[in-house]
Formats: sequence, C-alpha cells, structure tokens
Amino acid sequence: MIAEHGGYQDDHDGGPTFEDLAIDDSLTDLDRVLRYVESNIALQRVIHVRMLEETAIASGYDKTCVAIIPLLEPLVNDVEFVVRQHVAGQLPGLCKFLIAAGGEAGYKIVLDSMMPLVSKLLSDPQAEVRHIACESLVAIAEVIKPEDQGQHVLTLVLPFAHEDDDEQMRITALILLNKLAVFLGCDLCCQFCVPEFISLSEDPVFRVRKAMVLNFVHVCATAGPEITEERLLPAYTRLSKDEIWGVRKACAESLVDMSKTLAPAMRATALTPLFTAFSTDASKWVRIAAYQQLGPFLATLPPAEITETLTTSFADMATRPTALLLGGAEADMKFHCAFNLPAVLHTLGAEGWPRLTRAFDALTIDGFWKVRRTLAHSLHEVARILGPEMTEAHLTTAFDTFLQDIDDVKMGSITHFADFLAAISPAARQEYLAVLAEFNDFQAHSKFKLKWRFRGLISDQLPAICRLFPPADTFTTVAPLLFQLVTDDVASVRDSSFHAVPLLFETLAGNAEWTDALGDRVRAMQASPVYIHRQIYIRICRAFVLGGHRAVFDAAFAEPFFALAADPVFNVRLALARILVELRDHLAGAIPATALQALEADTHHDIGVCWQQLAGCSSVPVASIESALKAATDAAADNEATSGEEVADQTINDQDDAVEPAEEYTSDAMTTDETPTVVQSAEPTGSDPPPVEVGDTV
Repeated sequence: MIAEHGGYQDDHDGGPTFEDLAIDDSLTDLDRVLRYVESNIALQRVIHVRMLEETAIASGYDKTCVAIIPLLEPLVNDVEFVVRQHVAGQLPGLCKFLIAAGGEAGYKIVLDSMMPLVSKLLSDPQAEVRHIACESLVAIAEVIKPEDQGQHVLTLVLPFAHEDDDEQMRITALILLNKLAVFLGCDLCCQFCVPEFISLSEDPVFRVRKAMVLNFVHVCATAGPEITEERLLPAYTRLSKDEIWGVRKACAESLVDMSKTLAPAMRATALTPLFTAFSTDASKWVRIAAYQQLGPFLATLPPAEITETLTTSFADMATRPTALLLGGAEADMKFHCAFNLPAVLHTLGAEGWPRLTRAFDALTIDGFWKVRRTLAHSLHEVARILGPEMTEAHLTTAFDTFLQDIDDVKMGSITHFADFLAAISPAARQEYLAVLAEFNDFQAHSKFKLKWRFRGLISDQLPAICRLFPPADTFTTVAPLLFQLVTDDVASVRDSSFHAVPLLFETLAGNAEWTDALGDRVRAMQASPVYIHRQIYIRICRAFVLGGHRAVFDAAFAEPFFALAADPVFNVRLALARILVELRDHLAGAIPATALQALEADTHHDIGVCWQQLAGCSSVPVASIESALKAATDAAADNEATSGEEVADQTINDQDDAVEPAEEYTSDAMTTDETPTVVQSAEPTGSDPPPVEVGDTV
C-alpha cells in the first residue's frame, strides 16, 4: 500500500520489495522519466527527477514541451520535500535549454510556465527547498531579458520583504535582492532594492538587520557611489552603533565591501571613524573582526588618505597584539597582519616602508610558524615593491632565515626562489649560488635527498634560474644542477626539468666550448647502458624541437635521436615512436628512412600503430602523448622505492641497470607512470608544532 509520504509500504516487511524498485531497462530515457516520476516510491521519483535536464536535451525541444514540461507542476507540489528540492535544482538547466533550442517560443515558456514554478518553490515551507530555489532563480535571471526582469523576477522577491510574520522570508528577500542586483540594473535597483534595504535596516529582529549588512554589497555596487553615499551609508552608519554586538560585528566584517562601493575621496572620511569605533568596541568579537579587516581596508584607501594612526594600528597587530585586548586572538591577528602586509605596502608604495618596518621585523621572528610561512610565500612581492637596494638592506636576512627554517616555511622561500633573486642586484645573487650547489649535491645532503618536493620546486624555476647568473656561473653551477634534476630519481622532478635544457644552451650560446661540453653530456645519455637515460635523451630532444631550437637539434642531436629507433629495449623504441608522432609536423620530411623502416619492422602492436600514424595510412588514435611518454620513460624508473623516501616517492637504482636484457617488453598496463602523489600532512593547529623531518633546522 501507499506510505504516508508517498513511499511504498509492503504488507510483510514494511518497505518496497526488490520487484517494486526494479527499473525497466528496455525503456528509453524519456519513457523512464514519464513512468517513474509518477511512481508511488519516492526514491524512484527522486532518481528520475534528477534526469529531467539531460533527458530534455537528449529528447529535443518538441518532446520536452509536450512530455516533460507538464510533469513539473505535480512534482513541484510533491509530498516529499526531497523531490521538490531536486526539481528546483533542475529548473535552471531546463530554462536555458528551452531558450537555446526554442528561441522566442522557448523564452515565452520560461516566462509563462517556469517562473510560476520557481515562485512556488521560493515560498516552500522546507528551508532546503527554498535554498535551492533561490540559487535557481539567480541562475535563471541570467537568461531573462533586462526588460522582463522587473515583471518576472523582481516581483517574485519583493513580497518576501513584507512578510511581517516570517523573519526568515525577509532574510531570504535580502539575500536574493543582493544576488539579483546585477541583473536588475541600476534603475530597478535604485527604485526598489535600495528602499527595501533601508526599510529592513530598521527591522525589529536583529537577525534581519544583520542580514542587511552582510548582503548589501552588490546593491551598492549596482546603485553607484552617489546613491550609496546618500542613502545606504547612513543606514550602515546607524547599524554600526546597533545595540546588538552581532550586528556591529557584521558591520565591521562589511567595512571593506562598503569602502569599495564608495568614491575613493569619501572612503577615509566616512569609514575611518567607524573603524576606530569598531577597534575599541566593548565586544572583543567586534574588535577582532575590525582588525581582521584593517589590512584589506587600508588597501582600498588612496595612499594620501592613510593616516599614521591607521598604519600604527596595523603595525600593532604584529608588535603588541595583547594591548589591543583581543582576548586570545593574538596569534590570529599576527597571521592577518603578515598576510595583508604586501597589499598594504603596495598601496603605500616603497616610501611607506618605514611605517611597516617595525611590523615586518616582528613577524619574521614570530614563534608561530604559520606567520613565518605566510611571509616566506609573499617576500618576493615585497621585494618587487621595494626595489633592489631596499630589498638587499631589509629583506635578504629574512629570506636567508626562512631558507633554514622548518619545511613548511622553507617551502615558501624555495617556491619563489627565482622571483626573489630577480628582485635583487646581480652582485647580491652570487651569494645564493651556494644554495643551488647544495641542491646539485643533494645526494650528500639528506635534507634535500629525502625531500623531492623541494627539488621539484627548483626544477620548475630552472628556466628563470638559467637567466639570473653570469654565463660562467651558469655553466659551473646551474648546468650541473640541471643535469642532476633531469636524471632525478623522482618522475615529476624529471618531467619539469626537460624544458630548461634548450634554454641553458641558449644562455651559453656565446661560448662554443661550453655548448660543446653540454652537447657531449647530453649525447652521453643516448649512449648510456642505462636505458632510462636513453629515454631521457629522447625527452630532451623533444624539448629542443618544441622549444623552437630546431637548428641545435639538427646539428647536434638528430642523428643519435633517430638511431634509437633500433634500440634493443622496447620502452625506448616506444618512447621514440610516440614522440615522432607528436613531432611529425615539426619534423616533416626530416625523419630518416632507416628510422621509419626500423619502426615498420617492429613486431609490437603499439609501435605499429605509431608507424601507421607516421606513414599517414591509418586514423587509429594514439594515446595521449604526454601520459604515454611519461609512462614509457618512468615505468621502470619508479619500480623500486628507496626505504628512506617519503610516502609515494618512487625511485630507481641506476646501478642495477648497468647490464640490461637484450629485449624488454612492457604492455600498456605495465607502463603506467608512477609519478609520486603529493601527500600533505594534516594541518597543525596553532598549539601543535609543525611536522619536522630529519635534517630540519628549527
């Protein structure tokens, strides 16, 4: 029999049987939807309601209008709120399909049939349904013409603002009017939205007043600075003195939003007194919210309008947070100060640095590691603002300290290593060659050997690093580091290093002796008894061709490159074949007949498919070049894991490959790239120390 809420009740076990839940797979999607959205079992209705949009698109405009649209009204009135909830979620997609497929006729159906359904769902007694309906209305408003917004969108929302007996409906009206403001336009917004916001700012229920402050930014932006200043700013100022601390806290949280919507000349004059009031409020929660917004607030002000009092308050967040009476939120205030410091400095300019030096010095030695980590990640931005001279005087000490800090802090400096060095003078950069030398000799430095992520960060920056130093230093320090990284134990480190090899040749092109030495080292990989090194040679050649260095490739590397078509190891031949397919447009007419003949004679299916692509006699798709290439290059390389590596660090032992079999076959299933997965440790709490590994300097 039928259950009380539309479900199916079995006389024996109290629920639907397997036969009741079974779906007839012989039906088309449209027939399934037509049958099961009227099922007595709520679960079947839910499942097929979720198919409405995709079924409409698959069935076409005509069938949608005839068969699917009539189903919606009964579903909107379904006894199960979860069904109504999912119907609300399907309406935006259906409306967009009707307009796209039906043009003006479809648009008329949206206005006449769909919008009344949205109105019904917006006033649903269940909060979950109303929430989805609000999101759907905003999505549908995107496709409603401006001239129809007032009659068909705004009229659905305005009645909610006058529901005197339901505060939640008034809050819903505020949220919707704010989200819809951009679609309604300036005229409708000024005529209807602004008066409603001003009226509800005086609502007797504090939750409504709080919602008004938190949801007025788009209305202000759409109405324009003049209307905001004349009509909405007085309401905001009144609420900033509200007797309920939660309303005042909401005003403090909205300080930046209000500042952005006012004319620049008015921001400091109108809002600085309000910040002062918030920062000395009787409630610590209001004070905390005010100081959290101080940095972003300063970034919105014209530099000339930022007073010494404001910058002193900002610096106090780092130097004397306890004096601000924040009630245990001192560490959080230091973090916000460190996070916002580059933005404040950008607003003040380099000439404003003396006003922030006190805060910067305190933050760089703060005992809370998250504060130091934030600075480490943004130090290069501060350096760009200050320029080389001031950076060398004030920031290099902090940068050096962060490089010796715990891993979480050190990672920030290493991530932006090249960016920071680019902001200092060439003479000062020389001191950091020693840091690169440590990476080059990471086998002897356990702090780098066990931390492939650091090596990966450096490999990502190799193109920039190649251009930072004089050619002599590049050859003696950067070049060995590059070759160390292109043969790294970890696949992801190697992958991000290959593209830097051609740039290294370009940087050193003025010295033939150096480029000859580099060319000999690259070609040595092609002749290496370790087949993985021969695959790496193929990847390097690919980087030369794709990087626009075809002349260097043709002169120095092409002949050994094509010779690998006859390599005794299948993985090497497969890597070459797939790269040749990728580069066939670049190498048109340059592939020797001997290489093509060797590939044609190969008995392996995967290479045969590649040869067909090269010969132009088949349209058989080739697997993704990048993934397949990585698979061929790294499958064996990542087979064995060194016990000292972190989780997911895949390594190889090249010494074991000194003598290799004459033939090695690896199927597609066995050539999967074992690129290590970044496994992040759980985020330490403010009271817990960060994770420390062997070799860390705390």
